[in-house]
Amino acid sequence: MLTTTYNKTGLFFEGDQLEENIRADEAMHNNKLSTSTHFYDILEKGHTKRKKKVVNSFNWHSLITRTDEPFKEHKVFPILNNWGLNVETPNFVLDTLESKKRKYGSEGISLIDYENKPAYKLAFQRIQNAYSGKLSDGRHVFEYQKAGAALIGSKKRLVLGFDMGLGKTMTTLIGLTSREENKKILIVTMSRNISDWEREIHLLGFQNDYIKLMNRMDMKSDKRIHLVSYEKWKQESIIFKEKEYTSCPTCNSTFYWNMKRQHCKACNKSHKNSEDLYTRDTLPEDCTRCNKTWKKGQLFCGCGYTVVKERKKGLFRFIDRSYDAAAIDEAHKIKNGANLTSKSIRAIKTKTRIALSGTPAENGTDDLYWILQWVYGDSHHFEDPYEKEVFRGYGKKGEEHFRAYFGGGTQKALMDTKSIEARVSNQEKLWELLDLFMLRKKKTDVDVKSEINVPAPTHHRLHLVLSEAERTLYDKRLEEFRVWYQEEHLKKEAAEMRGDKYRISTIEVCSWLDKLRKVASCPWVQEDYDAKSMTEPVKLTTVKDKIREYARTGKKMLIFTAHKKTAEELGVILDSVSPGMRAAYIHGSVAMDYRHELMARFQNPNDDLSILVMTMRTGAESYTLTEAKGVILYDLEFNPKKIEQCFSRAVRLGQKDSVEVIWLIGVDTIDANIHALVLSKKSGVDLAIDRVVMDAEQLAKEFVTDGTTDLEKGLDYQEFASKMLASGNTRADYAS
Repeated sequence: MLTTTYNKTGLFFEGDQLEENIRADEAMHNNKLSTSTHFYDILEKGHTKRKKKVVNSFNWHSLITRTDEPFKEHKVFPILNNWGLNVETPNFVLDTLESKKRKYGSEGISLIDYENKPAYKLAFQRIQNAYSGKLSDGRHVFEYQKAGAALIGSKKRLVLGFDMGLGKTMTTLIGLTSREENKKILIVTMSRNISDWEREIHLLGFQNDYIKLMNRMDMKSDKRIHLVSYEKWKQESIIFKEKEYTSCPTCNSTFYWNMKRQHCKACNKSHKNSEDLYTRDTLPEDCTRCNKTWKKGQLFCGCGYTVVKERKKGLFRFIDRSYDAAAIDEAHKIKNGANLTSKSIRAIKTKTRIALSGTPAENGTDDLYWILQWVYGDSHHFEDPYEKEVFRGYGKKGEEHFRAYFGGGTQKALMDTKSIEARVSNQEKLWELLDLFMLRKKKTDVDVKSEINVPAPTHHRLHLVLSEAERTLYDKRLEEFRVWYQEEHLKKEAAEMRGDKYRISTIEVCSWLDKLRKVASCPWVQEDYDAKSMTEPVKLTTVKDKIREYARTGKKMLIFTAHKKTAEELGVILDSVSPGMRAAYIHGSVAMDYRHELMARFQNPNDDLSILVMTMRTGAESYTLTEAKGVILYDLEFNPKKIEQCFSRAVRLGQKDSVEVIWLIGVDTIDANIHALVLSKKSGVDLAIDRVVMDAEQLAKEFVTDGTTDLEKGLDYQEFASKMLASGNTRADYAS
């Protein structure tokens, strides 16, 4: 008699005797019951490869997703009977399988259909009753926030994809606290956002029921809400040992040197110093114990010696099952599965998992993979389209498959990007997946727009011709790049002739591209710039003219740049352009307290701080700067959603005017290439996440040439936009 039983991977048949098990294996193998084989094509490094996958027919995923008939009617039973084997299937096995199928069915309901379910309606009614009036600060909870909170309060997995400034923090707190089962809630956010969460926690009346996690003992607190920063959650440190010398550091003697005591008899001096510790920069080249080459990067030697005295673990190492729910703010921070930030979040295994991000995919659809892996990775709906298995089991391999299937295949190099090419594929399948667990709301949605009333921004894309001095310097730097690149190719060819391998450093190529970016944006800081030129850099002139225009109407503006040095220079230069309009700059090295002081002054309409220059990485998130009526993108970041986050500092709840967004793009420079790359990425993300196709006609109207946006009647907008995007460098400029 064979008995059907199960483990965490699936069902299997087990007999009392070895002979029964052998016959069962042979029967299933001969009839191809236990496994199925399928082939699939995948694009790798520009080439299509044919791959084979063998799938276990009795694993949970196959039984749940590929078998419609009741298990008792599975064809395996009559075949085993023909081999003289009887099979008994206990009810608890069938109940377990049916339970998993029911869960699969309930998870397969789109959020729109889920809103008709009793669980959602009850959650919404609870929230409606609790938050129908005004809050203590005079605000009220919007209807779309209540709907989002009801989903959080009734579903266990959700990506809250509210646009920047639509109130994800409050929505999440209301949703998680409205569910009684969530007795202990973990919230992970950026350190700069901690105060925002605390403000909303106080506003909702939970000021006595939360704790900021500072150490592992705080995690034992019975407070309901546990708030922690990404930095504190993942932070791990190493305390190094005292330095050990193999000879006397004073007289260089080895004969009189006592290695164990670190003492020299000749000098009669001990060199043990508790303050003189190793650092990563002062590690010995060879092991101080056995004098052999050691694993320097891993901080230990094969002989057992290590330079590490103590390792302090991050808080995430101590998480236990006491947490019922978790929410991670700025969830796009975990898109790189290999870094510690992502790994520390994936250590959170709570039943309820909520990911918050206004930009869940910043560069492309593959940014979604690790977010979905955390939120939905144990769901059979999150399936590898090639492996026919749940994505959770594949890690890096799963990420590559996700990118190949949904990410639009191969990507073009920066200087080959001269038009808009949406980087997305199989978007209909992706939409089906996202419909199950992503609640997306944008400022332009009808139900949102009617409540927040934030005017849409106007975009002007200025294509600027470089001055003679700028052009000379840019062409010089491009020629230097070309010479370097040709030398690298000669080295590569010589290595190949010797039968060796030589790889041109990607880091070095990126370094050269960054040099071109800096010359195109802030040439006057370059040592070889012709400072005697009577003509001011064109971008600087354009910004000064715009400042004087805004000064006449008393408007304030934000300026964003990708470079720290450019931000500092602009902050100083623009401070004296127009009387009554002071300027300041913020980048990553500016103290947090001073940043908040500057932003408070900027938000004060009576303060003369009217120009705030910020680096994109520092200023793109968390800040509300609605006093700005204009945003200048002095140069561009490669990340399109990062750019969107920048001007969203002004275009958000509380903004009463249409904000003017000005893009400064140098003609025949790398600016144009980055612009095309940004639009390609954005078009792919918009299609994948928001199901919006880029409007070529509207885009063409935003381009500004010769000081005007008036375009001819009957103009081919697509052709015009493509022409503007193509006004950059090509690979031939440096690879010829």
